[in-house]
Amino acid sequence: MKSILITGAIALVVCLAVAATKTVAAPQAQQIVPATPPPEGLSELNALTFACPRAGLNAAARQAAKAPSQGTYQFAYFKIVSDGHHAAYEVHFKSNYEGEPELRYCVEMYCQQGWDPNTTKTTVRMMSTQRAGVTAHGAACGVHVPPPVVRRAK
Repeated sequence: MKSILITGAIALVVCLAVAATKTVAAPQAQQIVPATPPPEGLSELNALTFACPRAGLNAAARQAAKAPSQGTYQFAYFKIVSDGHHAAYEVHFKSNYEGEPELRYCVEMYCQQGWDPNTTKTTVRMMSTQRAGVTAHGAACGVHVPPPVVRRAK
C-alpha cells in the first residue's frame, strides 16, 4: 500500500513539473468544476464491499477481547469460508505473550443487500486449536454436518 502511495506521489510531482515547464500558445478553455469533488480513498468500495467481513471481524475481536491473557491478543488470520447471504468467516488471534494458545473463531452471519449489522444475528464459536479450519467434530467453519444417524435397537 505504501509503495502505491509513493509511486502515485512521484507521478503527481513529475506531471506538475512537466506542466509548469510547458508554454501554451493557444488560449486555454475554461475548466468546468464539478459541484461536488470526487470521493477520495476507498470509501465507495468500502461501503459496497467490506461491511459484512468487517462486521464478522469485529464480532470475533469482541470475543477475543474477553479471553484471559497475560499479553495482548492481536489479529493474525482471516479467511472467507462462505461469501453468500449466509456468510462464514474464519478469524484467528495470536497473543504476544509466549505460550498462550491461538484463538480461532468461526463467525457466521446473514449478509444480504440492505442488512443492518446492528440487528443481524451473528454466531461466533470457538474452533479447535488442532489445525486451521477443523473443529473438534471434524466440520470446517461454515460447513454444516448433519448429526450422526443413531440406529434403533432391534
